[in-house]
Amino acid sequence: MIKLVIIDDEVRSRDSIHQMLDNYCNDVFVAGEAGSVKDGIRLIEEKSPDVVLLDIRLPDGSGFDLLRQIGKIDFGIIFITAYEEYAIKAFKFNAIDYILKPIDPSDLVNCIEKSKKVVERENIQDKLQILLDSLDMPSKEEKVIVLRTNDSVYPVNINDIIRCESERNYTYFYFTNGEKLLVSKSMREYADELVKHNFFRIHQSHVVNLRFIKRYNKEDATCILKDNSLVPVSWRKRDELLELFKKL
Repeated sequence: MIKLVIIDDEVRSRDSIHQMLDNYCNDVFVAGEAGSVKDGIRLIEEKSPDVVLLDIRLPDGSGFDLLRQIGKIDFGIIFITAYEEYAIKAFKFNAIDYILKPIDPSDLVNCIEKSKKVVERENIQDKLQILLDSLDMPSKEEKVIVLRTNDSVYPVNINDIIRCESERNYTYFYFTNGEKLLVSKSMREYADELVKHNFFRIHQSHVVNLRFIKRYNKEDATCILKDNSLVPVSWRKRDELLELFKKL
């Protein structure tokens, strides 16, 4: 029997996970739940779990903050995250598991099954330390995307892009330095790659870098970006955008 604890600030999420475990993992015992870093530390110290399901974003810090405050990590860790973010690559590299919200039961079951087979528990502390160190250090390798106009090729740092706007079969890229570039490809060619790097398609014709949103106006469903540009949000994207804001 695996002793597991759930640390997630959303009661509905904890209830859902608990129900999935009851339905699909008969040999898992949920020893307790917590919704914050402080309560999570206390829970782990009291219950000594075999596995911790740990949300990355908590009201008084992060799952990483919690782990930094735990003395010895002698339990398996399955991170819970609401969207793909830069840390995911680090999780994969360090063989530390994660589940994306909304949680799919099969993903949860697979992670639990994998946790049963992890016998080198003595290595978890080293793996976690490598992960935490990698999160503390600024990335030495900036993500570059190649943009092509009719007559030139531009390697561009993704973090320098504020937004993109579709113009028929072309795309305007707007940058932090105030410049813009008309690229000879449709926005569809770039959207899938950009959303992996903290961008969100808020409208059929617009993709924005979430870090540059200054304000969302609910009355007319527009986003004001940090360069003071005004971008419309489509009806079908409004709820999704508001959910994203809750998790940022």
